[in-house]
Amino acid sequence: MVTSESVIAVLRERVNQRRLEGKYPPGLEQQLEAEFKNIMDVVHRGNDVLGNVQALLNQCKQEIENLSKPVPAKSRVPGFGIVHWVIGKIVGRQTFAITSRVRQTLETQQQVLELLLKQLEIQQGADVRVLNQLSHAMQDRVMMIDALAQSVIELEQKVSKGS
Repeated sequence: MVTSESVIAVLRERVNQRRLEGKYPPGLEQQLEAEFKNIMDVVHRGNDVLGNVQALLNQCKQEIENLSKPVPAKSRVPGFGIVHWVIGKIVGRQTFAITSRVRQTLETQQQVLELLLKQLEIQQGADVRVLNQLSHAMQDRVMMIDALAQSVIELEQKVSKGS
């Protein structure tokens, strides 16, 4: 039974042999490595962004929770806690309106971040599927080229025996 590891091992052996024979143009391996790196950069482009968006989303949720917590009326000066409490009651109506507006803004930002995160996850899944399709297509082509090369070698051997 032929496994993918055995096929890869045979291909690596042939590449090494052909490299030693000088059948590959100079710089080919560097070019292929650069192209592979570009493909992998596209596929993994979302990993850091996903984490950053998730962190911002968590921070936004935490800020919304913090808006619900009352500001303590404590004071470092003894007895002034009651003064802070009275001032809080006096300006409470204005600060409530501001808090409500800030909450609405943060909730909108949270919704935007959730949509962005969802879109990034969808794109990452699509990137992985495309990479898998490319990988299978390339493996199929490499095997086809290898089979054709083997057929040419066999034909050359038959022709040379016939001469």
